[in-house]
Amino acid sequence: MVNWTAVAIGFVVTIVLETIGIMFISLDTAVSAFISVFAPIIGGLLAAYWGTATYKEGIVNGGLAGGLGSLLAAIIFIPGTLTFIAENAVISFISSAILGIIGGLVGILAKGKPQGKETPPQKPDT
Repeated sequence: MVNWTAVAIGFVVTIVLETIGIMFISLDTAVSAFISVFAPIIGGLLAAYWGTATYKEGIVNGGLAGGLGSLLAAIIFIPGTLTFIAENAVISFISSAILGIIGGLVGILAKGKPQGKETPPQKPDT
């Protein structure tokens, strides 16, 4: 199940970091690229850490937070024709969703033992 509050937090973090990365383009392109790559990872990590209990939920929440955040940033900040913006937004969404999934998995692993699988009952020592 998608935790939309956690996805919204990751979404906002992704957009803020993408905006900071775009501000650095005029100063240093390498720093801008570094921030833009890690923005969906960090957004996905936060979405998964705060809102999930299983691997599947972490993957979904992280992918949504990273992908949607970068999609909106691409639509807002990429200049050009509508076709050019649409193509770059789709590419940005797909690549950032993958990075968000990676961040979501890291967030679940950082949180601790996932709740997705039941462990068999242990026999008492007698």
